[in-house]
Amino acid sequence: MTKWFLVFALLLFLVHTFVVTVFFISGSSMEPNLYDGQLVLVNRARYDFQDPVRGDIIVVRYPGDPESKYYVKRVIGLPGEKVMIQDGKVYINHQLLTERYTDAKTLPNGEYMVPDESFFTMGDNRTVSSDSRVWGAAEKRFIMGRVEVTLWPLIQAHPTPLYE
Repeated sequence: MTKWFLVFALLLFLVHTFVVTVFFISGSSMEPNLYDGQLVLVNRARYDFQDPVRGDIIVVRYPGDPESKYYVKRVIGLPGEKVMIQDGKVYINHQLLTERYTDAKTLPNGEYMVPDESFFTMGDNRTVSSDSRVWGAAEKRFIMGRVEVTLWPLIQAHPTPLYE
């Protein structure tokens, strides 16, 4: 019995560390798509095989405190791109970005170059989000994984329609 418990515990640890994990949403920076207190499933292995794409919702370790602070943000700018915020709108390499997931105005105006191996991220609730506009682009090594599914509360549990 003890041997099987240890095998199960080891397997659970490996899956949690390398494949998928759960994450509690804390704060309102991703509203109206994800809410404070929701539980989501994070695919930790996805970016072992590919890079994030624009629109992905990711869990990222805060560069200023990567051991204890994690944020949920949306990927806006990709490596080598120029992100420009002007008059409440977001432009990528001078092309207006269509953002169906938010109707929030994006402030303040600014221009950002996304370094190699980094991604420009923002919360969907732009007025309260601490993100790449504040702490810079997120290096790929700080990305934990992609949010795949909301698990809790059950009334809101569904595959995230956040990538349409």
